[in-house]
Amino acid sequence: MATTVQPASGETTKQLINYRVDAGVAVLELSDPPANTYTYEMNRQLDDANLKARMDNEVYVSVLTGAGDKFISARANITMLASVDPTFKYYLGLHVN
Repeated sequence: MATTVQPASGETTKQLINYRVDAGVAVLELSDPPANTYTYEMNRQLDDANLKARMDNEVYVSVLTGAGDKFISARANITMLASVDPTFKYYLGLHVN
C-alpha cells in the first residue's frame, strides 16, 4: 500500500518556491527545474507564499513564474504520483485546482 509523501516532523525540506517583492509586485517562482513539476510540498510552499503576498500591504499584484527556460510547470511530479495512494491523488488534485 502506498503512503503519502510528507516530510517527517522536524525534517528540512528543499526550497521549492522563491518569493520576492519588487515595486508592489510579489513574484512567486516555482523553483524545481528543469520542469518545475508540482508535489505536495511545492503546493504547501506555494500556499504559504500566496498568503504572505496577500497579507503584505506593499503588494498589489502577484505573478507566478517558473525557474528555467521552458516551463512555468510541467504538471504533477510522476515519481510522487507513483508513490501515493488513490485517496492522496484525489485530494492533491482538489488542492491544486
